[in-house]
This record gives sequence, structure tokens and C-alpha cells, in this order.
Amino acid sequence: MQKVQFKQYNEGEVLLFPDRLDSTISENHLVRIINHTVNQLDLTFLISTYSGGGTTAYHPRMLLKILLYAYCLKLYTGRKIANALRSDITFMWLSGKQYPDFRTINNFRSGRLKDSIHTVFKSLLLLMFTEGYIRLEEYYCDGTTIQADANKHKVVWKKNSSRYLEGVKARIDSTLLEIDKLIKEENERYGEDDLEILGKADSTRKDRIQESISQLNRIINKENSAKSKKSRTASRLKNELEEADLRRRIYEEQEHICGDRGGYSKTDPQATPMRTKECQEDLRPAYNGMVGSENQYITGVSVHQNSNDGTCFKNHMEQMMPLLPDRPQQVIADAIFGTEENYEFLNGQKIDALLKYPSYDKEQTKDFRENPFYKENMPYDKENDSFLCPNNKQLIYTGEVRVTNKNGFVSTLRNYECRDCAGCPLANQCGNKRQQGSNRTIQVNQNLEDYKQQMRQKLLTDEGKRLMKNRSHDIETCFGDIKQNMLFRRVHLRGLQKVEAECIIVAMAHNLRKMNCASAREAA
Repeated sequence: MQKVQFKQYNEGEVLLFPDRLDSTISENHLVRIINHTVNQLDLTFLISTYSGGGTTAYHPRMLLKILLYAYCLKLYTGRKIANALRSDITFMWLSGKQYPDFRTINNFRSGRLKDSIHTVFKSLLLLMFTEGYIRLEEYYCDGTTIQADANKHKVVWKKNSSRYLEGVKARIDSTLLEIDKLIKEENERYGEDDLEILGKADSTRKDRIQESISQLNRIINKENSAKSKKSRTASRLKNELEEADLRRRIYEEQEHICGDRGGYSKTDPQATPMRTKECQEDLRPAYNGMVGSENQYITGVSVHQNSNDGTCFKNHMEQMMPLLPDRPQQVIADAIFGTEENYEFLNGQKIDALLKYPSYDKEQTKDFRENPFYKENMPYDKENDSFLCPNNKQLIYTGEVRVTNKNGFVSTLRNYECRDCAGCPLANQCGNKRQQGSNRTIQVNQNLEDYKQQMRQKLLTDEGKRLMKNRSHDIETCFGDIKQNMLFRRVHLRGLQKVEAECIIVAMAHNLRKMNCASAREAA
């Protein structure tokens, strides 16, 4: 039997000439593309946030490199990143063998980088545009919900706060009436004028509460015996009023924090309860991440507290336009974005829009096209400004109404009504939601209908079909890579601004990973 031979090794051996760390890192390694790319970014604004003086600080370029590389490797917490700096050769090489602790990493991410992340992202987009990774000919836009770093069991609902507040106000008013009665009896007993009855119509509830507590204290102090009936009654009313007033302030503060939202989480008050794809059965604290992409590179990121993508679109574009190296030639998005406000915005920005409107897919069905009771299928008489129903009755113009949405955008709706629906043999088929005996009415937003006609013509072309098909391949691939491959389904910071900063870091990490794959293909 031959003797078994093993390679000799000595883990404690000291080298006279130690190897360089980068000699063990391949030329096409991800860490090299990150190092090369970040070295080209303009970090002037980030560096200007350092005031100088005191001890030396870690260079922000080095901290940015290790953050981006950590996110590429699915390391999202400061302690895991700090541990990797002491155990991973690639991290050691990238940091130049510097070892910032987890507090330094966390403070940089949620502090200085948070305030300047948009300028860093802008610099990366400019570099990608210059090197040909993106051309900004197409801007595919969509939104996705990301779970917040918040407890789902500590959600405050606005409806509950409003209901509780009304109950507390009613209890306060009842207590104030009882206090008025007590003060009136006290005035009759002592015949003094210094205890005024507080039930004044022009007094606010807050003023009356403070005045009532002051008057009750005077009644308590005036009684000689602490065990007297009036003293005990005054003390009870004072305690009830102070407790109710405390709860009133709590519920008013909750309503103020909610604002236009339906609720918030106590753990992260800026997170809004939303329905996520990971958990459809209930609402959880989350943020809505709006993303723009081209060629599966992320070219725009913004975070919102509203789960409706169409409502957030204008704000998203207004944030992204200053960051993009050039104006996008065309914006492509799905049906939820097809609103009059969004069409008007893109038209004003001179950007070609291909936004599918909500009813487009339904319009392509046979049932819709063959149903003459839909207003879209009713003949329109432009000369008389009227529609003709299937029973050959005219729906004439009766007036306009202006509707304002949550963003403050005003739409003009034109109302049309049939004057003679009595005894119509088609009443059961026409407007089944109408009350019995009422006339058929329709509302038309002519400006929106004009935009829908433009979109309809574009979407039915071969180019329109290609772009809409490519939309799902482009933007949804970004979401799939981030949520499935990078396992980033929940943010690790709290607060809208910090969450947006982290989402931009994730987007930059996604782009760098894709740039590395492109470089590897070119090298092959």
C-alpha cells in the first residue's frame, strides 16, 4: 500500500514578502467594477459635508464602495458588513485594510449619505449614459411595495382615532356641563363673582378645559374640609377632565400624523399600511417604491407613502428629471398610470407618453365592443352636443362639474341626461345601477377621452404592442432581481428619507451587478 501524501501547510507561517490582496482577486470580479466605477463618481457634495477638524475620518468614497459591495452580496446590516471587513479578502482589498465598525457604517448610511445620495445616483447615471449602458430613449415606469422596518401589530388607524376622538370630545363636553353646574351652585352659595360659568358659545374647548381646571382648583382650595361633598365632586371632575383631555391630545396627534393616509405604524410613523404581494391577506406597514428603468438598468427611484402608482407618478418624475443626464424620449407604463393628470404632465414636459388607461383591456373584448349601452359605443352628435342611446333617445348636455383629486388636479366633467326614459323597453339593460324610474345619465371627461384616443391609436400599432410587451420584461425583471436574487423585500432603516436613500443604494447595487455581467460578456 502506497503512503498517503498531503500538501504541507502552516497557518502560522510568516512570509518575508507577503502576497498582495488583489493577486487573489480575479480581473473580472464584481469588486473591481465597483472600485473602478465609484472612483469615477463625482462625490464633491458628499465630501463637502465634512467640516474638518478633530480626528481623521474614514474616506466617504471607501465607505460608499463597501456599502455598495455589501448590498450586492445581500449584506444589509452594519454588523454583518463590519464582520465581512475583517474576514473577507475582497472587502479588505476594497477598504484598503481599514476596518470601520458597525456604528461608523450605520451613521454614514443614515447620516451623510442619506443627505447626498441623490447627487451620487445622478453621477452614476451620467457615467452609465456616457459609457452607453443607458440611452434614455425609453423610460419604463412601475411601482412596488416594500415592507417597512415596523411592527405590523402596532398600526394606528385614522378611522379609529377619529371615532375615539369624537367620543372623548363628547365626554369632555358632558364633564364641562357638570362643572358649569357645580360652579353655578358655588356662586349661589358664596355670592361671589370670581367663579364664572364657563359655558360660553365663543369659548373653544381647549380654553374651557384650562379654565375649568383652574376653577375646580379654587373650589377645592376654598372648601375647609377635604372630605366635603363639593370637594370630592370637584376632585372627581378634575381627574375626569384631565384624563379626557390627555386622550384628546393623543388622538389629535394621531390624526395629525396620519394626514391623508389611512393609518401609520407606531414603530415607523412614516410607513403606511399597504397590501404587499408577499402578504395579500392583510395590510402591513410599507412604502411604495417607484422605479424607472431602461434595458433593465434602474434609471429612477423614489419612495412614496401612497400605494397608488398613478397618484405618485407626477411626483416621481419631478424628482427624477433633475437627476437624469437627458430628458427621456418616451415613458411607458401600465394601466394604473393612465390618468388625465399624468397625460397632461407628460404633454407639458414634451415627453411622448405610452400609458395604457384602465379600461383599455376591457375595450378589446367582444362583450364590450358589442354592448351598445356603454357610453363609448353610443353615437355622438357633435352639432347638437348629445349622445344617442340604443332606443334612439337623445342624452343632452345638462352642465359641467369640476372634480379635484388628492394632488389638487382639477378635471372638468360634462353631464348628459336623457329626458324621456319612462316606459323604455330597454331599461333593464341600460344602467342596471340606476334607481327605478330615473333617467339615464353619463359623465364625459372630454380632455381625458382625447388622450385615451391618442393612446388607443399608439397601443394598437406594432411598435406600441412591442413596447408594452417589453415593459413587463424590463421593469419587472428589476423587481425580480432585487426581491428574489438580492432578497431585499424589507427595508432596514426607518423614516421616508432614510428608506429612499437605502432604496437608491439597492438600485445602484443592481446596476453595478448588471454592469459587471455586461463586462464579463464582453471579455468572453
